[in-house]
Amino acid sequence: MQKKLVVVAERCPQNHPCPSVRVCPVGALTQKGFAAPVVDHEKCVKCGKCAQFCPKMALVLQDN
Repeated sequence: MQKKLVVVAERCPQNHPCPSVRVCPVGALTQKGFAAPVVDHEKCVKCGKCAQFCPKMALVLQDN
C-alpha cells in the first residue's frame, strides 16, 4: 500500500520555524515564514523522518 505525507495544519502551531523541515533528507518540506510546511510530493521518499520529528504530530504518513 502506498503512503502519502500529509500536513495537518490544525495541529501545527505556525509560530516558529518548523523543526521537521531541516531533518528531511531529500528537501521535500519547505516553509514560508512561520506557515505550516508544504510537501513536495515529487521529492518525498515517504521515510517518515519528518513525522517522527514533529513535536505536534502535524505531519502524518497515511495510506493513500
